[in-house]
This record gives sequence, structure tokens and C-alpha cells, in this order.
Amino acid sequence: MYDNNNTEQSTKNIHVSNEFVDIYTNFNVITQVEKMKQLTKKELYLLLTVCLDKFSDEDPVVKHNLLTFKEEIMSIFDIQDDKDATDPVLIDLISESGDKYIETDNIVYNDDQKLPDPLTKDEVRDAKINIINED
Repeated sequence: MYDNNNTEQSTKNIHVSNEFVDIYTNFNVITQVEKMKQLTKKELYLLLTVCLDKFSDEDPVVKHNLLTFKEEIMSIFDIQDDKDATDPVLIDLISESGDKYIETDNIVYNDDQKLPDPLTKDEVRDAKINIINED
């Protein structure tokens, strides 16, 4: 007999825009601050959360992209320290992700595609060379 209450996927997917994916993909390549400012507050919190988890804060490009959003990052850290969220967008995001914290494993785009892995150092180098060659 199949147990409907015992499913591996207890959280629902959170859909993000193609702009979100573009920023995420290039987060350790070039500055993304101006593009990040164009995101909805919900997508900004999601992006910051996933980038804090996936990218090295030792990388100068990553540091630059995070620095402008210190207040939002501190709110995310508060949640991770089991403090209650006060921002209504964060509260909604936590309940939408179906967890006590903001769950990033269920972020999808287009036709339920998962986010790609961050670029490796070699891929970042190639991306930067491509940017230079485009100019």
C-alpha cells in the first residue's frame, strides 16, 4: 500500500525568474549588484540565501556582490540562528519553502529545472575571457 503522508518531496518548488538564474550563474564572474537591485524582494532573499550557501565568501567578486545587501544578509543569518523573522517577505518565503528556514534545494526555473552548479574556477576564467572578447 502506498503511504501518501510519507513522500520524499514534502516541500513544493519555488519558481524563480530567468533574471534570477542569470545573476546566480554569473555571481562569481562579474558584478551583479545592479541586476540584483531589480529583483523582487522575495527573489533577492532567495538569491542571497543560495549564494551564501553555494559560493565562497573568499572570492572578491562574490564579496562585492554581497556587500550591498548586508542588512538582508543579516536577516537571513538571524533566521539561521533560530531567531524569528520580522520581515513579512521573509516570513512568507519561509512558509512557502515548507521549512523552518529558507529551503534552497527546491528552487526551480522554466520547466522545473534545478539551478545549475556554480561555475568552477576554470569556467569563471573562460566566462571572463568571453566578456573581454565581447567588448
